[in-house]
Amino acid sequence: MSVLKRKSSIALITGIIIVLLLIPLWYMMLAPSIIFSQLEKINIETSFEGTLHYSGYGPGYGPGSPWYPIRIEAHVYATEVKGDNIILRIDAVTKNITDPDNPNELEYPFSYNKTYVFNKRTLENVRDAPDSDNPNRTGYDPLYPSHLKAGEDIDNAWLENLNTTATLEYVGRKKEGGLTLYKYFVNVTITKEMSLPNIGLRNCTLISSKTILLEPLSGLRAYTENEVLVVYMLRRPGEAGEPLLLVDLTYESTAEAKADGLATAKTAYEGLQLLELYIPSLLGLIAIILIVGLAFNVRRLKRKLTSLKT
Repeated sequence: MSVLKRKSSIALITGIIIVLLLIPLWYMMLAPSIIFSQLEKINIETSFEGTLHYSGYGPGYGPGSPWYPIRIEAHVYATEVKGDNIILRIDAVTKNITDPDNPNELEYPFSYNKTYVFNKRTLENVRDAPDSDNPNRTGYDPLYPSHLKAGEDIDNAWLENLNTTATLEYVGRKKEGGLTLYKYFVNVTITKEMSLPNIGLRNCTLISSKTILLEPLSGLRAYTENEVLVVYMLRRPGEAGEPLLLVDLTYESTAEAKADGLATAKTAYEGLQLLELYIPSLLGLIAIILIVGLAFNVRRLKRKLTSLKT
């Protein structure tokens, strides 16, 4: 035991203990705190392009209203942190770009400001959060779970345009931008009563579908391949005619938004790789080197003591 009491051995043993304690501490506290700090600083701008048909009730609207090209510009940013909850603001502006030099901004609900509240540990929306603009909001959106596995669906995904949750179905993977991405698809149809201008309450059918690409380690959305919302007003019993198409909205990420999304997803992937794999592996390697060093040091000291005795 005397060789373990030497200063060199004590220093090595102390180093081993510190590193071995640091590894679980890193996983349980240090790495999560770094991830949380990044979530608290979310600030993303993105854009989409597509088409819109809107049969509103007023001049220029009706069943014969045309489809026209649109551009959606969205800003997603964290505004406040309250305990484990992060308040997230989404400002979206939709423009009719039939005349690209003179775009016409569309009113609500196509342009909107929404306030989400999500838990930074689970990444799910917090139901009945006082700061949220929608107390029913729950599930995943716009953030999704991390460490996704190939072949597994994402349950409890929030569909904002239907005000409900659904399952994102895993439909495959693809390599893009130096990343492996997972593709998810959802298609949901509901019928509910809606209040329509100048008409009042009517039963409507809403069809929502989307295909998105996620980076599986971070769960970050790289881009939207396609998103569609179709709304029909159902005829009342005895009324003639087919259901009236009210809204047909379809869009996808713009080329610049796709490039930015892939770059952001790659940064997130590399950051998590560093936090969850490389740094713990380095700490483990240091622990092994210290243990080997201690073994050689003990052997050296024993030889030295033996030689002194002889």
